[in-house]
Amino acid sequence: MRYFSVEEANRLVPLLSRTFERVRPWVERAQELADTLSTASSANDPNLAPLREERDGLLESIRSELLQLQEMGLEIKGADGLVDFRAHRGGEQVYLCWRYGDPAVSHWHALLDGFSGRRPIDSPDDFAPTYLS
Repeated sequence: MRYFSVEEANRLVPLLSRTFERVRPWVERAQELADTLSTASSANDPNLAPLREERDGLLESIRSELLQLQEMGLEIKGADGLVDFRAHRGGEQVYLCWRYGDPAVSHWHALLDGFSGRRPIDSPDDFAPTYLS
């Protein structure tokens, strides 16, 4: 498992921004298709097959893009652009967190707190990187 410093996490922000800029329209379209398919009068309607195929193709593209980030040790919390980086703060495991549109990783939260428990990073030196196999 990889633990990130604030500096290491911030080096990945340009990649995250590019990735989610590409993925977010796919997420929106896949949601539109899912909504259309869920409100269709008959799930067996052959006219819906192209919509299902488009949705499934989009979902596979999204998974493929986000898997690359996960393989780097990032935790994707939302396909629309919410990412956590495991970190150590003192003796505690925490998450550094980033949301699409943020210019930098500037918040953290406890593992169980989630996005609503975000707190500003007062000192980047409080978070030390550690690499475990």
